[in-house]
Amino acid sequence: MKSDDGSGEGGQGAGAMRFDSVNPYWERFLDEAGLDMTGARGDGCYLETADGRALLDCLAGFGTANLGHAHAALLTRFADALQRTTVNVFPFECADVQLALAQKLLSLSGGRYEKVFFATTGAEGVESAVKFAMSSTGRTDVVAFRDAFHGLSMFSSFLTGNPFWTEALRWKPGNIHHVDARSFAALEDILSSRKVAAVVFEPVAGSSAAQHWSADTAARLAALCRATGTKLIADEVYCGLGRTGTWFGIDAIGMGGVGGVNGAVDAPDMIVVSKGLTGGLVPLSAVLMNDGDFDAVFGAPGKAKVQGSTFGGNRLAMQCGLIVLDLVESGRLVENAAAMGALIAARIAARFDQRVSVHGRGLALSLKLDPRFDRSMTDVWLDLIDGGVLAMPNSAAPDSLRLSPPLIFGVDEVEVLIDRLDEALQP
Repeated sequence: MKSDDGSGEGGQGAGAMRFDSVNPYWERFLDEAGLDMTGARGDGCYLETADGRALLDCLAGFGTANLGHAHAALLTRFADALQRTTVNVFPFECADVQLALAQKLLSLSGGRYEKVFFATTGAEGVESAVKFAMSSTGRTDVVAFRDAFHGLSMFSSFLTGNPFWTEALRWKPGNIHHVDARSFAALEDILSSRKVAAVVFEPVAGSSAAQHWSADTAARLAALCRATGTKLIADEVYCGLGRTGTWFGIDAIGMGGVGGVNGAVDAPDMIVVSKGLTGGLVPLSAVLMNDGDFDAVFGAPGKAKVQGSTFGGNRLAMQCGLIVLDLVESGRLVENAAAMGALIAARIAARFDQRVSVHGRGLALSLKLDPRFDRSMTDVWLDLIDGGVLAMPNSAAPDSLRLSPPLIFGVDEVEVLIDRLDEALQP
């Protein structure tokens, strides 16, 4: 923020960048766009900027702050866990807290999976799942969908279905294929080679305007993978753990029927979760899978630690995950996400007469404007911020606006959102 005399904080003078050693380009963009909120504090569903403005947070740290900001019970219990965690990263043990969190995740999945592999970030979780698939199948190639997002580490950047993220990289892997979502002819052609280890998909996407699969298309995707011996990986880094109004995004699209292993004939072989697992406090991701894929990596002699992550499974992250899942469950926040998502859609339909459409499930939503409506989504976004609502355009669909508020979002917050959106849409 600027002081009254126009100088930057710390007396560095006009135009000086405080983050020269971090990312002065991002700082300059925020400053020029009037979006620098450095020093903001959070409370529940709201943020207060350093200059005293209140903002309804409909972004929630890209969905990480699923309990909102400064959640009293989370902070109290996390502080207690911090005091008790004397040895946080320790390879010579099988910690009970890892077992507890794994069993909780497996239980929430309805018993569809048997093993959990812990990593740190969502991108690391996705890459780990691909490694399991390659080891299990003995195959080399991977398929992902255009405009999807799977992270920005090296391999996951190329999985991400938008060349924007990799255009500066001269090297390109030859084993990643992209197809249009639901282009089954192209997908069937690629999978028929039987070189593909895995198809990676987002049941409900975030950065591509919350596109989601239907029960029919998801079942068709799963059946095609089964028929060709291809592993199916659900990237639920964004949409998992309650955001879609169900514990897992696959349930929001009707995936996971009866029969087969543990009663799931068309469930994915693996699910990756991350963002909402620790309420935005510490990095943690998890891959849920069955014994066969797990054993393909770890089961051979001398391979018990062939795949891992330095901080994956650390005690503090495990404790935080258990706390967050308990608070989401006891607060019935999954049901709340479903109810508030439906209320947002109903309010928008009633107020805006098809000028605004809602896409997604639960509180994994995106808004689009009718093309006949003479406003750009960028203008609407900036006007929303001016009016006190924080959201963000989708990176793969900048003509749409992402809404990923905390799962504690209530009726009052919905009404504020709709009123401010109404104001932002005025000519």
